[in-house]
Amino acid sequence: MATFNKFQGFIGYLGLGAVNLNTDTFNVYLSNATPSASADDVKTDLAEITNQNGYTAPVDIQNAYSEASGTGTMTAVDVVITASGGTVGPFQYAVIYDDTHASDVLMGWYDYGSAITLQDGETFTVDFGASFATYA
Repeated sequence: MATFNKFQGFIGYLGLGAVNLNTDTFNVYLSNATPSASADDVKTDLAEITNQNGYTAPVDIQNAYSEASGTGTMTAVDVVITASGGTVGPFQYAVIYDDTHASDVLMGWYDYGSAITLQDGETFTVDFGASFATYA
């Protein structure tokens, strides 16, 4: 299972009300550049892999946010990428950002542990599970 990590700056944007976990559009893209939790803040800080061979990102994750007993939970729809006509990658990270915010604020990333390259016909799923971000 990939590990979810948050960008430190995102918490500041959240605290100032600059992002809305329920109504803003959050997208995911793939990267092979190593993220920095403290230095990366917006999408232009972290390179995306080339859009080709079936990889067309960023992709809307159709997020929703709810709160119960003082814990906020964000959910998302899994994203499936299928290589077609060649390879996709390499990539090691699936990066989530707020596309509604003018500067495309980075939220967090999944680290898959090592670089992945999809061969023609192979699929890869960014699996958000039951919830991928909780705030207590």
